[in-house]
Parts: sequence; C-alpha cells; structure tokens
Amino acid sequence: MKELNKMTELKEIPSDWKFVKLGEVIEKIIGGGTPFKENEEFWEPEIPWATVKDLKGTILSNTEDFISHKGLKGSSANLIPEYTLIIATRMALGKAVFFNREVAINQDLKAIFPKPELSKYFLSYWFALNSDMILTMGSGSTVKGIRLEVLKSFSFLLPPLPEQQKIATILSTVDEKIEVIDAQITQTRELKKGLMQKLLTRGIGHTKFQDSVLGEIPESWEVSNLESHSHFITKGSTPTTYGFEWQESGITFLRSECVSPNGFILSGAMHISEEANNAMERSKIKGGDILMTITGNVGRTCIYPLEYNEGNINQHIARIRISDSLLLPQFVFQYLSQASIITEYLKITTGQAYPQLSLKQVRETKIPLPSVEEQQKIASILSTVDEKLKTQKEKKTEYQQLKKGLMQQLLTGKVRVLQSELEIA
Repeated sequence: MKELNKMTELKEIPSDWKFVKLGEVIEKIIGGGTPFKENEEFWEPEIPWATVKDLKGTILSNTEDFISHKGLKGSSANLIPEYTLIIATRMALGKAVFFNREVAINQDLKAIFPKPELSKYFLSYWFALNSDMILTMGSGSTVKGIRLEVLKSFSFLLPPLPEQQKIATILSTVDEKIEVIDAQITQTRELKKGLMQKLLTRGIGHTKFQDSVLGEIPESWEVSNLESHSHFITKGSTPTTYGFEWQESGITFLRSECVSPNGFILSGAMHISEEANNAMERSKIKGGDILMTITGNVGRTCIYPLEYNEGNINQHIARIRISDSLLLPQFVFQYLSQASIITEYLKITTGQAYPQLSLKQVRETKIPLPSVEEQQKIASILSTVDEKLKTQKEKKTEYQQLKKGLMQQLLTGKVRVLQSELEIA
C-alpha cells in the first residue's frame, strides 16, 4: 500500500492522484434523440434503440426496441460504437452501462468519450459509487433530469491511468461473478416455473386425467376452495384507528411490503403493544399462516415463518390459516404462488388505479386436492428449489456488498493497487 501523503482542501489523497472536474477529462458527450415524426418505416428491427428501460446490468447486448436506418437518418439520434460508456441523464440518473454492439440512443441517454488519461471503465464505477449524489443533483418535479453543465462540474479523484485500469479490472471481476449468479438465478427460476406448471396441474405419476374448473387435472384429484379448509379468512387494520400508538418493540406488525415477491421479509415491519394486539384479535397471525396481499400488488403470498412469535397484520394483507389435516399449508402456498393465479386475481380486482381483492374472492379461490402424501412430495420438491434460489440471492447480495466496499476503498485511494499487482490485501 502506498502512503497517503498529499493534502488537499477536501481530504488527504495519494500523492500521485489529483482532483479533476469531469468536463476537464472528457473529450466529448454525444446526446440521443428521437425520430422527427412517427413513421412505421422508422421502427424496423435493424438498429438497437437504447432507452432507460434497457439499462439492466453493466454489459448489455439487447434492447426492447429497434429503429431502422431510415429512422436514424430522420432523427436527432446518433449511432454509438460498441463498448462506449452510456449514462442516463434522465430518470435513472447516472446509471452507467456499456453495449457490446452498436446502438442508437434516445434523448434520455448520453454517450461519454473520455480523454486518454481517463479509463471509461474506471469512470463507470465512479458513477456507480456516486449514484445517490448524482440523483440529488437532478432537477424536475415529475421526472428528474441532469443538465450537461452540472454533469461536467462533478469533481472526483483521478489516479494514474495504470491504476485506474487495475481498479476497473478488480471491480469487473466482481461484476462478472454477479453476472454468473444472475444467470444461475434465472435458470433456477425457469426450473421452478416448469416444475410448478407440471406438478401443480399434472401431479406425480398420474396416467388418467379429468376436466375441471382448473383445467385438466389428475382423475384422483378433487377441487375445492380455500374457505372450506381454513379458519375464518380475514384481514387486518391499522392500530392508530383504534387509538393505539406504534411501539419501539413489542408484537410484530406486518405491512404489505413484508409480503414481498421473494417471500417473507421482516424489514418494513412495525411494532404494537400487547394491548393493541389483543384489541385486534381477529387479525392475529402465527407461524405457518399463509399471508396474501389484497391491495396494490395483489396476490403476493408468503408463509409466516414458524420460528416467529405471534404477530398482526394491516388491512392490505389477508390471513389464510389452513385448518384441515387433509390440506398442507406448504402445498397451498406453492399453488397460490403461481403466476397464473396472480393473473386470475388481477382479472377480478376492483379499482383500476389501486387494485383490490375482496376477502370473498380470496375465500372462493379454487384449489386442487391431491392426497396428503402427494401434496407433501410436491411441496418438498418446490421448496427445495426455493431454498436453492434463496441461497443464490444471498450470494448475489454478498458480492454486491463486496463490490460496494471495494468501490469505496479503491475509488477514494484509501486502498491502493500497486503497479505490480492485480490483487489487494
């Protein structure tokens, strides 16, 4: 590690680093645009048309939309060479990506061409580290944007080019690992989707099938509804409407964000007193209960973990407590987690601006009834895939935290990368 031995007005920095403004180390910035008029001929699938909605990841290959060569000529857009640094100056402010092919960019994006002393990859990580700061510099009440003069005014620490390149190499190695994990997550999700489609409609080992309100199902299966196999399906309310205040600790009180697309999460939960919990007796929950969002993003489900103590829920969550020994909660949870079930719920919701499911609609939800043994097998198979997916997501989070920590250390000079090494202690 080199000593930090050069002082500035802001902080102590490495002696061979310097503060620069972005505008001083940029050769040019090319803006995007749109076709001058709507014309079907302008939107032929010839040239990738990059917009903010495409900026998912760091090294990208595809865009949702395309533009024709004629459309490019009849527009204010520019064709950007492959592996050019592209950032969002509107909406996803400061989001930096590279496309591994030529693309045309719209007016919300800018292509940055650094001078020789600045690595474009180093700069992309600087944008990633300072995304929150860049967002605060945006202007606009509805959709935030950032002006080029503001962008060029950003100051940052610039190491010598070889060190920039080594820093970018280290961080890109972590990015590559994250991309591998992302691919594994996608593969596991597809596996889960395929298994659900097969196991929850065809079962295990069946050869004879019957038509039903759920479609074709095994001949030995019956069809019922949630209400017939559950304790009273109910929802919660807000404690403050009963005159109770929120507590620093106490009984766990769940809000809709606790029932996430990825299952149960405790972040977002509040706490209420024992007295408030007893006053809302009807919506008490316990481990093993199935929870479902019934407003907004309707149909998200999770199981309240067995290891958690008694809790309570707000009015945006329905509680389903299976009471029939012939129906397993884990099987019901897996069945309700299908994308097709959520799609059906969305068809029957009320309120276009803020979709809502009624408790009656939840209670009338049709479910299949395989044997308990088959339910157990199906739930076990799908739960195993869920555990695998959970492990992969946790690993991704670990690498994201590692990347964040490395950026904070390497891009500020707190940890140095020597000329002769590509690894840091």
